[in-house]
Amino acid sequence: MILGAMGTWTTRPGRVVHLRPTPEALAAAQTAPVDPGPPSFLQGDHLRAFAARRASGGTHRAWTGTATHLDGPFDGAALARALTRFVRRHEGLRTWFDVDPCADGGAPVRHLVPAEAVGFTAEPVPALSPAPGLSWDEWVTGHLTATFDAACRPDSWAPFALGAVVTDDGFGLFWGCDHAFTDGGSQLMVLSEIEELYTEELAEPGAAREPGASRGPGPSRPEPPPTAGSFLAHARAEHELAAATPADAPQIQAWSDAVTAHGGKLPQFALDLGLPPGETAPVKIRSATLLDAAGLARMDELAAERGARFTGAVFAGIALTDTRLTGADAWFGVTVVGTRGPGFETTQGWLCNFAPVTVPVPDGGPASFAAVLPVADAAFRQARKVAEVPVHAALGVMLAGGVLDPASLGSPQLISYLDLRRFPGVGRPAYDNGLHFTGEGRTANASLWVNRDHERLYVVTQTPDTPAAQAAVDRYLAELRATFAAAVAVRDERLEAAGAGPLG
Repeated sequence: MILGAMGTWTTRPGRVVHLRPTPEALAAAQTAPVDPGPPSFLQGDHLRAFAARRASGGTHRAWTGTATHLDGPFDGAALARALTRFVRRHEGLRTWFDVDPCADGGAPVRHLVPAEAVGFTAEPVPALSPAPGLSWDEWVTGHLTATFDAACRPDSWAPFALGAVVTDDGFGLFWGCDHAFTDGGSQLMVLSEIEELYTEELAEPGAAREPGASRGPGPSRPEPPPTAGSFLAHARAEHELAAATPADAPQIQAWSDAVTAHGGKLPQFALDLGLPPGETAPVKIRSATLLDAAGLARMDELAAERGARFTGAVFAGIALTDTRLTGADAWFGVTVVGTRGPGFETTQGWLCNFAPVTVPVPDGGPASFAAVLPVADAAFRQARKVAEVPVHAALGVMLAGGVLDPASLGSPQLISYLDLRRFPGVGRPAYDNGLHFTGEGRTANASLWVNRDHERLYVVTQTPDTPAAQAAVDRYLAELRATFAAAVAVRDERLEAAGAGPLG
């Protein structure tokens, strides 16, 4: 699995098939009963933003997706049965929201489609040829963008789309979902789970049938209870925890201390991207390799020597780079932290929180990496403790107390680190061949999504596609690469001086 721009996914020309809800499922969704529980905090933010964009006539492209390749013959009916089982299993994917109340400051209203009403069919897309001057891959990128723009929205069901590009020896599989119902971890797991169900359906159609489901011939053994926790229960627990957290809780104080120390603002990209306040630009996805496999081995050993985890090395590198560019003596970042506690490891939904990370950096030279590494590691450990309380509890306290400037809420700098070797789909073709991407709308920032796999450490960022912003990002990525290269080079020099010889 890699993370990158959707346009980097390539597939051989073939026939395109979409999986669509059955007429009966659509009818049931339109009359689905209201579920009284609240959306999660991040869902609520997203839904209000969607409602405002819908009212203004803007394009909603806040979706995210994944695509892969599978070998072997394509069976549309088996894939439809697999998708049916998958969606029945994940309660959060059976929901849609009425966002009309948002126009008057009210809360969005969730509707929950009954599991037994869910059903899908495979429908071929009429044969289309790329326009003159347009390659097949460019046509596919445009087709996926149009498909996800139309389907991946939170105010109707289904808020996701699954399809395939079928060739003689296999098929490409693509999935997109509105961000209200998914996150990066969910996207990294979705196609491998569907592949597993598809394989079962090919081997024994309908054998793992759920009670009450009708999917043609085959034994009617009930499907085992789903192991994925309910996202709706997760959202309720999140609100209950926020309401029960006192304003002087340590997690709230940690946020207040970090924001107060940095002028009442949330962090922004280290360099000026050249956009006036409030202005956005079309997204351009950028990616850069920070360490190759040999560099990863050196960094693992350096972290172990300093009693730190590899995560600490990631934040040390970012902290050193940013402070070198800004001249600050400490780095303040906001990191994305997963909230997939026991029972929710494979839940489909938006199970994330944000937490502050502050790293003092008194000396920005290359040799300081080893010294900053354990400090950064401790800062991230602390961030994970802060993330035990929903960030919205802290935001409410800081805004009410005048600690946080509301203007900095619009597009703060976010830092994410994922170890792609540790997801449950590793080893399955759908995962190993996969690409995870996001919708390319507009942005005013350049958040960093740092990822590790078996071969490299790399960073992906959604950047404003303007000359000034791209020049700033060029400079930043060059500095970030240099920071990591210098860190492992310094370690090699120390080992050689000690007579150990170079590594790798």
